[in-house]
Formats: sequence, C-alpha cells, structure tokens
Amino acid sequence: MSTPLRRSALVLLAALAACGRGPAAAPRMAPASDFSVYDLESPWTDQAGRSRPLGSLAGRVQVVAMTYTHCAHTCPMIVGEFKRMEAGLTKEEAGRVGFVLFSLDPARDTPARLAEYARTARMQPARWTLLTSSDEQVRELAALLGIRYRPEGGGELSHSNAYLVLDARGHVIYRHDGLEGGVDEPLARIRASLASPPLAE
Repeated sequence: MSTPLRRSALVLLAALAACGRGPAAAPRMAPASDFSVYDLESPWTDQAGRSRPLGSLAGRVQVVAMTYTHCAHTCPMIVGEFKRMEAGLTKEEAGRVGFVLFSLDPARDTPARLAEYARTARMQPARWTLLTSSDEQVRELAALLGIRYRPEGGGELSHSNAYLVLDARGHVIYRHDGLEGGVDEPLARIRASLASPPLAE
C-alpha cells in the first residue's frame, strides 16, 4: 500500500471512527469511499493455519469485527449479532456473505486456538474466517477500521464495540457502533450491496 494511499485511508477511517464510538452509539451508514481495506498489504493467518492476505476476502460481502477469544464480555455479544445476521440471510444470500473476526490478542489467539473457538461456537468454515497476525499488523488494521483497544489487567482488553460491513471489493459500506439496534439495518445494507452491480475495475 503506497504511503499517500495509506495516509488518505487513515484520515478517512479515523473520521468515520470519530463520529460515534461506544456501546450506546447508534448504528449508522458509512459513506462510500474509493479506499478498499484490501489495499492493506498485511499478512494474516486463518484458523486452519493458512496464510491469508486481506485481498483473499474479496468477492463476498464481509461482516468484520476485531475481537479476541478470551473475551468473556462483549466479544461473545458481537459474535451473537453476527449469528443473528447469518440466520436472517436466505440460503442464496448466505453463500455470498462472510463473517470475519480479526484477533486483537495475537499472542494467545494462535491458529489452533482460533480453530477451537470456531468449533466450540459452531462457526461454519465456509462462511466464518478467524484471523490472527502480529501486534504491528493488528495495530495497523485497528487504526484503519477505527477500532480502539488497550490491555487491561488479567489478560483482558478494553476495545471498541463495533463492526463493519465491507462490500465485495473491501469498501466500508456500513459501520455499527455499540451492541444495540438489532440486525435489521446491517442486513439491509448487506442486501443492498448484494443487489448492486459489480463495480468496474
């Protein structure tokens, strides 16, 4: 990713993040942009131990969040929201939508740990991707997605409770801050993106 492009992306996404953060914030639509999250050239590894550049997520609408598997508080609630969205999709729609969890805790969230977590939570491998990387790459992606986090005592992390919807090319089309508001709006955004014609390269 070129420096000018990255700088523009950081400015754009920081502005999106600054507009509303916290558990009580209302869900909202992110403005369309030319920036794709998949322009970020960072290495990630999925729950099967496979190397996964972010660009490998292209081709589907993706619902993404940054969480960690040892979280006993809000991360399971975010996963619950994702599962409610998944259950609300038709079979045809479900084949065109993915759910992605980026780990905020790469030291403990090894691929084996992610695989165990996915099995326990009954996440279908065809639709769910759990990714881990280095601390540096986690910080970089968090900055781009407007996710704040910091370590607390006892292995806990405090973090933004937010998730985003990316179109098939990695553009942010929706951001949901907080754990309220239900899944009707994100499902509507997902369906609108599925109905949109492919964008020209």
